[in-house]
Amino acid sequence: MEEIVNEAYHLFGNYKAQSPLDVCTDCCMDKKDEGLLASLPVKDIPKSLLMEYNDGAATEKTPINELKHFLPRYIELIGNFDFPTHSTEIALKRLEPFNSEEWTSEEIEFLEKFSLTFFKKCISTYPLPENEAIDSILIMFCRGQFKLTKILNNWKSDKSLSSTLHFKDLYFNGFKQKNPSKMSSAFGEEEISKILRDWIDKKEVQIHFKENIEKIIMDEVKLDEFDLSQLNILYEILNQTPHNNLYSA
Repeated sequence: MEEIVNEAYHLFGNYKAQSPLDVCTDCCMDKKDEGLLASLPVKDIPKSLLMEYNDGAATEKTPINELKHFLPRYIELIGNFDFPTHSTEIALKRLEPFNSEEWTSEEIEFLEKFSLTFFKKCISTYPLPENEAIDSILIMFCRGQFKLTKILNNWKSDKSLSSTLHFKDLYFNGFKQKNPSKMSSAFGEEEISKILRDWIDKKEVQIHFKENIEKIIMDEVKLDEFDLSQLNILYEILNQTPHNNLYSA
């Protein structure tokens, strides 16, 4: 992630933000804090101040120069699992609504690279710091207007133990038991729920993780008893799905 963070500061370094910023200073953020946030070098912005700004009331769309000015600090904090918000799912909410015409092709390409790099770090880390859930990360990207196609395709091809454990968590904990088409998270709106439910139910996805689990069990990988039990249960579920006997072309 260090390379991504450095690139962010370089790419967005010429954008400036001036007071008044797009944040409520009547009740959400003290006027002095708003002025301090606008004047500090981006690298020196404390998480607490950016969190006030991120979670405070604002207009429907943050001015693009202001958004890009603060973006490197967002990326640096998020890359360290130090989310500048009270809820991980809304850490990138300032990107919404996203107007591609306001971004250069280089900037759009960078945003995709950031999402893929950070998600790779997430599925390579189990458990996530502070027991963060993988569905929270996915919702964060979706609410930040990132397209999940490449993120999920990369996950589908990852054979690591940590990746498989995250899939297990998403399968068992990411959706409501009585309504498996709806995510458990209060931030899991209909769009993201459908995207992830459809992805989990794809035969090539289920085949991939079934094979991952089979290898983990066959190799007798040392695991927490609860995780091993859940993997065994998930393997049986995936194994009983008829299409798992067929390989996608």
